[in-house]
Amino acid sequence: MRPRFLLLAAPLFLPLAASAQPLIQSQEGIALQNEILQLQQQLQQMQAQGGGNGGSALGGGNAPPPSGNAGNSANGGLVASLLTQVQTLQSQVQSLNGQVSELKHEMDTQNAQTQKDIGDLKFQLQNGGAAGQGGQPGQAPGAPASAPSAPPPQAAAPSDPKAALQAALDAYGKHDYAASARLAQGIVAKDKSAPQAYRAQYLVAQSYAAKGDPQNAAIAYDSTYNMNRNGTYAPHALLGLASSLAAINQNGAACDTLSSLNSQFTNQSAGMRADVAAVAKRAHCS
Repeated sequence: MRPRFLLLAAPLFLPLAASAQPLIQSQEGIALQNEILQLQQQLQQMQAQGGGNGGSALGGGNAPPPSGNAGNSANGGLVASLLTQVQTLQSQVQSLNGQVSELKHEMDTQNAQTQKDIGDLKFQLQNGGAAGQGGQPGQAPGAPASAPSAPPPQAAAPSDPKAALQAALDAYGKHDYAASARLAQGIVAKDKSAPQAYRAQYLVAQSYAAKGDPQNAAIAYDSTYNMNRNGTYAPHALLGLASSLAAINQNGAACDTLSSLNSQFTNQSAGMRADVAAVAKRAHCS
């Protein structure tokens, strides 16, 4: 990945008599800004001395002052040299700012396209299965559909979100992924503002993935990420989304999702980096 810098809005040219503020927060940018500050301080000292206070051109007090036009010429040459250095450094800062703006625009465009692709895919997954359903496989057109068997009775979900989440986690631990998904979905539907709702939404995605339903898992992982894009489960949700997309042969969207994951969450654990690499290989990402 290309490095990214964080900008602080500030003027690129600073008056010599003013205190300069940092323009960018990066090692290279801070080093340039410190160098500019040092040169500006030297210029301020020279301007204050005016070449006639008995000191040297750089402010020392031991060397005798140059006389007449020679002193003025020496000071003028040093001022011009320092000004040139300041202008050169400021040009480098401007170049860095331009690179940062370009990278930010590129990342924003990529993220927007990824979200559009995922949104389109969600719409297809949620609505594509409804069209074309003309009866049971092998059933003659127009024949009445057989009556569906009654589902087994289900235990009522606890009304308390904390208790409901624990019940969902217990079901997941017992590999009853249908029950864990149902219980977790109930929390999100009834108590979306509850502290347990975020964990419950992620559990919905985990349950679908565990029972081999990558289409619904992709939708649930995307909902988890959008619920809190900076939350604890956000990077794991993006990884799960990419894995689910790869499972349904949406490799382009999977690779875009991994790119977003890597650009937004750079401080990944070794285990997550290995999982990202495995999904990227499965999706044939370049």
